[in-house]
Amino acid sequence: MESTMNQLSETGYVVFDRAADFYDATRGFPEGQAPAIAELIARAGNLHSGSRVLEVGIGTGRIALPLLRHVGRLHGVDLSRAMMARLRAKAGAAAIRLYEANALNLPFPCAAFDGVVLVHVLHLIANWQGVLHEIARVLKADGLLLCGGDLGNALHSATFEPIWLAWRAALPAEKVARIGLAQPIGEALPALGWRPIGEPLRHAYTVMRSPQSVYQALASRHWSSTWRLSDAELARGLAAVQEAIQAHYAQPEQPLSLQSAFEVQAFQPPQST
Repeated sequence: MESTMNQLSETGYVVFDRAADFYDATRGFPEGQAPAIAELIARAGNLHSGSRVLEVGIGTGRIALPLLRHVGRLHGVDLSRAMMARLRAKAGAAAIRLYEANALNLPFPCAAFDGVVLVHVLHLIANWQGVLHEIARVLKADGLLLCGGDLGNALHSATFEPIWLAWRAALPAEKVARIGLAQPIGEALPALGWRPIGEPLRHAYTVMRSPQSVYQALASRHWSSTWRLSDAELARGLAAVQEAIQAHYAQPEQPLSLQSAFEVQAFQPPQST
């Protein structure tokens, strides 16, 4: 684990190679939700059959594949060969142009895209401001950045608050802190001159998760926030979580119905860029 921790601190970003085998099973939307979320993104960006779109951090294509039917040409960049290999094996992936590239140095000319899609990426990159600068560079004059993400993440809702309080209390603060953007995008981008266009668009859905499934996901290191932990730190955090589960949940194996939503906000780049 120490080599992984050192790599994260030296590179300043998180690569998802180790998650390729389980990413879709642990990050996918509930059945039937992906088309509605793709439609939401397209609507937020006024995307159409003539739009040229880039997704930064395309991964296994959980956003890109359903978005294909709304756009003319879709490009994707990612640092993880393993994640993109998963994408290439899926039906329809041949229509996406994939590039192994760092978001801090996008391999495209200026003003190349009508829209750039960004979902759960900036918290994984230390120099997230640099990523935004590159995105502004490759957007056309009237192009939009489309920031999406889970609103009120079900796993971090009040239902599971005892678990996360125990987890954070058991671990060093620097190990549970994000390496990149820590504040909401809706606050960070306007402070840098990005202008929100329209109101945020949301699609609500229900997630079923049990307290014990959260424990198991942590134990299996499914989330990137666990990858910087040593085995000893992970064991300490898991012990605290298990104690919290026993104290607060009468039926820890029982799935609970949690309300969540996917939100998309369009932004126009700073005028001076």
